[in-house]
Amino acid sequence: MRVLLKPMKPLVFPSNLGFPKVILSVLLLIGILDIDFYIGYPFMDEQLYFLLLMAALGCAVNILSVTLLVIGVALFFTYPYLSEFANDEVYTLRLLSWWIIPLIFMSLWKTCGKSFAIIFAMFMIYPFIVKSPTKSMDILSHIVIDNTAMLGIPMHIICGIVFIFVAIGQLLVHIGLIDILINYITRYIKSPARVAIMSSAVFGSVSGSAVSNVMSTGQLTIPLMIKCGYSKVKASAYEAVASTGGQLLPPIMGAAAFLMAEILQISYWEVVKVALLPSLLFYSVLLLGVPKGKIKCQVGNVKKRLRYPPLTKMVLDIGEIMYGLIILAAAVGLIIGILDQTGLSFHISTYLISLSNGSIPILLLLTAILCIVLGMGMPTTSTYLIVAIICAPALVEVGITEIYAHLFVLYFGVLSMITPPVALASFSAAKLSGANPLSVAVQSVYIGWPLFLIPFFFVMM
Repeated sequence: MRVLLKPMKPLVFPSNLGFPKVILSVLLLIGILDIDFYIGYPFMDEQLYFLLLMAALGCAVNILSVTLLVIGVALFFTYPYLSEFANDEVYTLRLLSWWIIPLIFMSLWKTCGKSFAIIFAMFMIYPFIVKSPTKSMDILSHIVIDNTAMLGIPMHIICGIVFIFVAIGQLLVHIGLIDILINYITRYIKSPARVAIMSSAVFGSVSGSAVSNVMSTGQLTIPLMIKCGYSKVKASAYEAVASTGGQLLPPIMGAAAFLMAEILQISYWEVVKVALLPSLLFYSVLLLGVPKGKIKCQVGNVKKRLRYPPLTKMVLDIGEIMYGLIILAAAVGLIIGILDQTGLSFHISTYLISLSNGSIPILLLLTAILCIVLGMGMPTTSTYLIVAIICAPALVEVGITEIYAHLFVLYFGVLSMITPPVALASFSAAKLSGANPLSVAVQSVYIGWPLFLIPFFFVMM
């Protein structure tokens, strides 16, 4: 069997709308390659993070892209002074927080959806509820400059290992390797529902979003299932559940595996080893329970063709993915800062433990519900980051091993994608088939019931 290689397309320079994304991708590459050391001008990571954040905000608010890039350059050079003499520049930092936090909120509304934007706004308002206005402003001005808050661990993870993952993933997509894998699945697996499950598992592991998974593989698998006799509701539900499960499948898990390894300071392979068995168990149950279609379907011959990646398109796609993640990282860093400065994380853990009255099963159930609520409408990376800092500490505090606690909250955060009332993966699949969205969401929960039980089993065994 021969794999052909398409000729390389000519390089096309991006339009003005795409130029901020190109700049962002280049800046990220500079940070990863440590080019500053080679040119003899080493700078602090936080300086680059400020510049990257301004470039990302410029991508979200394109009309301000040039202005924000100029501000980013200014903050790049002034950050060492501002961080060293923060006590002398209180009003400067307050002014910075007055415009940067609302701009992050507006950008979150566009990139991560209204659910997470509202959660972010509630955290930013919280200090004004429990502290005086002056003290609250001091907290906000501190967390926008602090390397344990907005410029801290989330930004380090997103701009480092996640950027590498995104770049590799986009390379695989643009050279056609993912298409080849999915095409072989459609050729050799005759059950259309199993085609949906396997192809969604492959694509979902690298996509980082159950919704994008549905909208990619679902355009092939949902019509195929309907053609083979599945109802619109059932065809949509199988695609939604399979796409959601792909976010939990090693080795990549929609980037969550890399995030978890960085946050827990453990080996990436340790995360893969622990997460592999639950995901395989889920897909085994799902595959074995698939009914056959009423009509035998044949998928035609597929082309097996690699191609040179279109460089400009790939760089733009990397920038498109990364700008939302960088804004997300800044927002999560600010939330971490609020949790730390106000002691809110301790209060949440204490409240969950007291509400469960010392019962671990009840605590797990309460945590699962909270994770589903917090994960509604968000992609995998943002879901994991938010549930890891809010929900996981309570489980760790009662003696559950850190990695199992983090996998537990990740699972239920991701399951919000098929759980009513905000089941975005199910609703997206319903849009492709024309089925009733709520009926698809209910059917998705029915089909995906193993996903709701497996986390409890592995934590409590």
